[in-house]
Amino acid sequence: MSKILLKNGEIGTIDGLMLADVLIEDGKILKVIARVSDEGKAVEADEVIDCRGKVILPGLIDVHVHFREPGASHKEDWKTASSAAVAGGVTTVLDMPNNTPGIVDAASLSAKRELIAGRSFCNYGLYLGFNGSNVEEINASDVPAVKFYACDSTGDMGVVEHEDVEKFFRMCKKLIVVHAEDHDVIEANKALVLAEYEGREIPASVHSKIRPVEAACKAVERVCELALTFGRRVHIAHVSTEKELAIIKKYKLKGAKLTCEVAPHHLMLSEDDYGTLGNFMRVNPPIRSRGDVFAMWKGLKFGEIDLIATDHAPHTIEEKSLDYLHAPSGVPELDTLLPCLLNAVDAEGLTIEEVVRFCCEKPAEIFGLRGKGRIEEGFDADLVVVDMELSREVKRENLFTKCGWSPYEKSVFKGWPVMTFVGGELVFKDGEIVGEAVGQEVQV
Repeated sequence: MSKILLKNGEIGTIDGLMLADVLIEDGKILKVIARVSDEGKAVEADEVIDCRGKVILPGLIDVHVHFREPGASHKEDWKTASSAAVAGGVTTVLDMPNNTPGIVDAASLSAKRELIAGRSFCNYGLYLGFNGSNVEEINASDVPAVKFYACDSTGDMGVVEHEDVEKFFRMCKKLIVVHAEDHDVIEANKALVLAEYEGREIPASVHSKIRPVEAACKAVERVCELALTFGRRVHIAHVSTEKELAIIKKYKLKGAKLTCEVAPHHLMLSEDDYGTLGNFMRVNPPIRSRGDVFAMWKGLKFGEIDLIATDHAPHTIEEKSLDYLHAPSGVPELDTLLPCLLNAVDAEGLTIEEVVRFCCEKPAEIFGLRGKGRIEEGFDADLVVVDMELSREVKRENLFTKCGWSPYEKSVFKGWPVMTFVGGELVFKDGEIVGEAVGQEVQV
């Protein structure tokens, strides 16, 4: 296989930027060649790509996406979603199991793998979902993690019976990823809201009241106690409140094996945005107060949050335009993930080192993804070249997601991917998909 040299760029690592060239061969990083000057060193290569003025990052790893196939390909499919991923700097995703049918056993997992094969531009891993009775099948599988819904979200995979949940935590040998909202709190609040607005239009803003901070905290406390009791590794998805972080910190100090993630929408949006976005910012867990948004940024800075993951959950414009009771929860995020974060770097809210830590190294470490997350010799050549000076408005016509919209439309972000490599193959360049669907299932 030919050798490709990415020359004259700067490499982003958790220790900062370094002047170095990257030599790629056979899908791997063959050498990282430090430069003492802009001239670099003479290196033999079949193709030389000049990255002068650009930054080369490890491809981002998004451990929380909903690509919608099988069962809802009118919203998204593997071709469109994986295109959005590589356009947004993401070279590896882990896809959730709340499909139709749900991915809960060897047969449904095998069928999903057959559906994806040869159609993904990015690398991928798959979750199994806990359905209340399949822990033995989960333990026998080769997936990187299992998803446990403490309540229903999109789909009906919520498991609320205490005996089933306790047995699951007692027996499960996999990393447990939790959607932590309490079913009873949500149902009680929903009944109150429906009574209050009987006969009147229900505003989208009630979503944050139906699924309040209390619902998240009650579920997080319960999950953390189970993690501590049974010694299980637990990763809490999309934390959104300061109180959740305090609970997680408390249990970490007791010895619980806990990690957690935050989604971009819980960093970028607040309850104040309901007036503009309405149901287009409806997500589970919901958007929170400005104070909680600040707490999420602080949690990143102080090491209380381990990684950033999109929870990419597309729905069509028609579906999101329905009234509150019928509009689904979820927003698309993949097209804009890296631009959103690089814009924060430009505004000095994040550093390049933190982007690499939260989106590359920590996801690979927590989920045990071999060969991913670093620009080092022997690692997979999953790379994204970014132009930190490029400013661009988020427009529908430039998005790859099939749902065709973004909560950040009309925002101008500074810092965009200009090339994305998956397994050493160039798949995205200057706003276009240019390569083949070369994505492979991850090894754990």
